[in-house]
Amino acid sequence: METVFPTEVVLKLPAVAEGTMKMLGVGTGRGETDRGMIDQLHLRFQEILNVVAEPTPAYVEDYKKVVLNRPIPGVTFDFRAQTFEDYRKDWEKETDRPKFEFISAVQSIYYMKDIEKSVMNMHEMLKEGGVMLIIVLADDGGFGRLWRKFPMFADEIQKHALTDTMREILTENGVKHEVIRQSSKVDISCCFEEGNEQGKLITDFLAHVIDLEKSAPEELVKEFFDYLGGTDCSVREGGKVMFNNSWDAVIARK
Repeated sequence: METVFPTEVVLKLPAVAEGTMKMLGVGTGRGETDRGMIDQLHLRFQEILNVVAEPTPAYVEDYKKVVLNRPIPGVTFDFRAQTFEDYRKDWEKETDRPKFEFISAVQSIYYMKDIEKSVMNMHEMLKEGGVMLIIVLADDGGFGRLWRKFPMFADEIQKHALTDTMREILTENGVKHEVIRQSSKVDISCCFEEGNEQGKLITDFLAHVIDLEKSAPEELVKEFFDYLGGTDCSVREGGKVMFNNSWDAVIARK
């Protein structure tokens, strides 16, 4: 992200002749990633309006505290404690609908009710020449393979959308885009240590199941652990089990 964003997004955004550069963050969480992007954007754009659409009120309040503690001159925030779908409805009611130079959805597209509709709605909200950045887990990474291998763990809250999902949506709708791989590995050795509480929490996170070992049939749990530690999802390095946590930056332009 540190190398992709400055070169593939910041430098390629259209110039703002006068006024304020507008950006929309979709599902920003507490703003950790967005603040880093704003720092990079501010090197090029003196005035920025950042609209934040984050449905978890506690996250919005945490983001506000960060902004108060470390304000950036020339950058203003419009915090909306709502889903993107609800923000879009409000946006459609405005007589002078704002268009954005930059829209980002960082690891949040999974929670959209209708992913294709949301992606295309975001694209519509871009100005001509604008850029949409969607960060999503790689379809051939560990998460992608786990999700495809164990579809029974899916739920209505989190959709199993991956890079190939984004490619298909954008291609079918004629949207020019590129995908930039960001390779990543994380140590999950503790998941295979009996009685390790941290390992249990990580396992539940990877499976997206609360208390996997007690809630799923024994044979399915064994199959899950065998697959998780196998070569499709992980590699062995120095006695550690390193999970393939690769993700992709999907960049679309209007």
